[in-house]
Amino acid sequence: MELSQPRGMRDYNIYEAETRRNIVVKIEDIFKRFGFNPLETPALESIDILNAKAYGEESSKELYVLEGEKTGLRYDLTVPLARYVSMNKDIPLPFKRYQIGYVWRKEEPQKMRYREFLQADIDIVGSSSIASDAEVIAAAAYALEELGIQGYTIFLNSRMLLNKILSFFGIKNDRLNDAIRIIDKLYKIGMEEAEAQLMPMCERSRELVEFMAKEEEDSEKFLRLASNMPEAAAEIDEIKNLIALLKEYNLNNNIKLDISIARGLDYYTGLIWEFVVFDDGGKRLPTIVSGGRYDKLIGIYSDKDMPATGISIGIDRIIDVMMHKGIGASGRRKVFIVVIGRDNLPYSINAANALRSAGICADLDVTTRNISKQLEYANSMKFEYALIIGNSERNANKVRIRNLVAGEEQDLSIEEAVNILKS
Repeated sequence: MELSQPRGMRDYNIYEAETRRNIVVKIEDIFKRFGFNPLETPALESIDILNAKAYGEESSKELYVLEGEKTGLRYDLTVPLARYVSMNKDIPLPFKRYQIGYVWRKEEPQKMRYREFLQADIDIVGSSSIASDAEVIAAAAYALEELGIQGYTIFLNSRMLLNKILSFFGIKNDRLNDAIRIIDKLYKIGMEEAEAQLMPMCERSRELVEFMAKEEEDSEKFLRLASNMPEAAAEIDEIKNLIALLKEYNLNNNIKLDISIARGLDYYTGLIWEFVVFDDGGKRLPTIVSGGRYDKLIGIYSDKDMPATGISIGIDRIIDVMMHKGIGASGRRKVFIVVIGRDNLPYSINAANALRSAGICADLDVTTRNISKQLEYANSMKFEYALIIGNSERNANKVRIRNLVAGEEQDLSIEEAVNILKS
């Protein structure tokens, strides 16, 4: 039997898993600082809920459906939130929630794109103010800063503005979503392919693609939009106001208008955004953070619409970016306690208790291996320190602490060793 993981899914070794958990802890801390509260929903949702015009026909094909059941794995964390809010009409508004969990999409695996991946979402339900859009964007930016990720660009757009641009170039209302899905892939498929796909629905497809892809400063882009589409003045002002508000958060990155980003999911209704990093050659990598306003989604599941906005951080893509840029924990663990002889096990357990009570990660040898095998193991597991305990250490009521990185060692009392390791 040939062993492998399912396509688009992967294992995480102990160092990768530890890095993931550290990332989640840091992101969650930022979310809490911004006043978001945790919410948990099931991995499975009713197929009726998943297919209630929320994702769009194309995305619905990527759902994992349980055979013989009327349920499927969640495609994102936003539709479960909409279902929860619709079922709990008495929650105080605005409702600020965060959720960190796995989602599943049956799409073709490729670089930085998986079928099972971890997302960290924040949403504000019940506010139509642009301040709520700024708040979720800023919280995500602060989370990336906490992780040491810099040099990314926040691209902003508006689905309402995009709709007006497409209508200006002759796209009929019943083909808007089809055109949006093509525009959303513009930087991936290129201008020629985008033009070819748009041609059946737009006689001015070349003009449209050139209009979308033109590179210029935001000031020039806003002027071009205003001069061509005065009917989009409200949407243009909304983006300008969001940019101005985001500057109040002292974000250390570029914030730009990009009229080509579309966010392919059908439920977005207003402002949308993507956080993008670039490789060393300037090539745009897959989006690491994205979101937008979805004021009509909750109305699909309840008797009335409710304004809502949110953002999602792709943990797996964050890890890929951190690895690419050489950011992250060294993967070294704290202390391994080397026990020489079973007679020294009780004293070693006391040392382990003292370390663990002080909040220090301490692993205790549970074999009868000799000292060289134990140290070999400690180095292979990337421990920072070893506490060596034999007869002489126990009789002197001390431990021998060895820095496994520098190779230095000294004899100390357990209390002294704790103080050094805590610092």
